[in-house]
This record gives sequence, structure tokens and C-alpha cells, in this order.
Amino acid sequence: MKYKKLASILLGSAATAALVLTPAPAASAQTSATKAATASAGAGVQRDSIRCSKPRGKWANYSWGEGNTTVTIYFNNHCSHKVSAKIRFEAKGSVGSNGPKFQCMTVNAKTKGKKKFPARLYKAYSVTRVARCS
Repeated sequence: MKYKKLASILLGSAATAALVLTPAPAASAQTSATKAATASAGAGVQRDSIRCSKPRGKWANYSWGEGNTTVTIYFNNHCSHKVSAKIRFEAKGSVGSNGPKFQCMTVNAKTKGKKKFPARLYKAYSVTRVARCS
């Protein structure tokens, strides 16, 4: 009688171990597929930063992605002062080959947010510091 209980316990634990170990490769395949999807979704996002004057070691960060008719610039200013930035827009493909266009934006100290620009024929390319927007 003791042998029957021991055998059923061993068989039960072996079946449990088999169930626990079997889905592990499927779970890792889902994880790598999720990582690949996240990487491909993030491939269209571009980032740029401007170093702060005060405090040292802080940055004003900008990011954007290409849209159909607009570009939304997201910003996060860690500086203790306003930061003015010139955004360079490059032509999309062969359309709008008149050269780059520029937009200027000023971001208040210690703020984050977003600003939308019309960009039907152009895409955002880079962000550079300017003394002020005129």
C-alpha cells in the first residue's frame, strides 16, 4: 500500500514537472517576439538633446516620429532656464527639394510636453540650440 502511494506521488510530480517545463520555450518565443515588435515600433522614433548651461550635467531632451501630415516634437527640459531650439526639417523623398526648412520653439524651465508642427512634405531631422527664437 505504501508503494502505491509513493508511485502515484512520483508519477504526479513527474507530470507536473513535464507541464511546467513544456511551456518555457513557448514563453521565451513570445518574449522575443514582443521584444522584436517593440524594437521595430521604436525604430521610427528619433531623439536629440541640448546640454544645459545650468545645472551642469543636465539636458533638454527632444524626441519625434514621422507622421503623415504633422510631426509632434516631445520635449523634457531638465534645465533651470528656458531653452530655445531650432528644428531642422528635411524633404521627404524627392518632394520639396527646395532645401531644409526650420522651425523654432522655446521650452520653459523644468517642463515637459509636446508641440505639433505641420510637415506634409518634410520630416524632422535634428534639433540645435539657438540663443532665442525671433
